[in-house]
Amino acid sequence: MFSWFKKKKEVFLSPEVNGVVTENGTPIANLEIIRSLIYIDEKVRRDIATTDEDGRFHFPKKTIFSSIPNKLIVEHRISQEIFIEKGSTLIPLWVANQSSIKEIPEYSKKLAFLECELTNKRVDFEFKKNNNKHLNYVASSICRWETDYMPFWLYDGDREYRINNGDFNNLTERNIKED
Repeated sequence: MFSWFKKKKEVFLSPEVNGVVTENGTPIANLEIIRSLIYIDEKVRRDIATTDEDGRFHFPKKTIFSSIPNKLIVEHRISQEIFIEKGSTLIPLWVANQSSIKEIPEYSKKLAFLECELTNKRVDFEFKKNNNKHLNYVASSICRWETDYMPFWLYDGDREYRINNGDFNNLTERNIKED
């Protein structure tokens, strides 16, 4: 009678990812890049890519099958993290959450090529949500994009700066009060 609850649906966790890592403009070879994907089942799906001599790396598209989408009330949430682990520091190449089990074309476009300069500071940025002109997607990264990229927070150690109008030369330091 309720066999459709057990039937599994495809859940799109991540598009194909391509990127390059440089430091001061020089490609970094043999660097481990870690991708961590978590669906609401809370299982961490982690894979590793290693940069080649040109600093390039690649992850294939990732999907799973799950019966969770068949539940009557479910809020889909997928955590996507791509990072470099350098000692005890995580360098974020991509950190985002998606609220769909289907591919999001705007995410796929951003992840088609990550241009990651290790000397860049991490920023939070917005990019267009094509089906809703009043809402944008948000992600965090040290990577940069030429188009559809509006940074709004910059993180520099324990200091945070508001990026005014997406201009890295127009910053306002955030006063963080300690408890």
